[in-house]
Amino acid sequence: MMICLPNGTVVHHINANDFLDLTSMKPEDSFEGGLFSFSNNFEDPSTSSYVNFLKEGLEKATEYLSH
Repeated sequence: MMICLPNGTVVHHINANDFLDLTSMKPEDSFEGGLFSFSNNFEDPSTSSYVNFLKEGLEKATEYLSH
């Protein structure tokens, strides 16, 4: 999965298999504070992880757009 700017610059990415491996972990096995920590807002770990992935991608994209 990738988040790209309109000019094609990749600002964030993760291999789909790695993402699936991370989301198959039980919440108590996840590391806290990282990209893939599980949120209390979503019951599904994959949804929570995907939202966190998108948020981090947006944060990284702002670095490119502020120049």
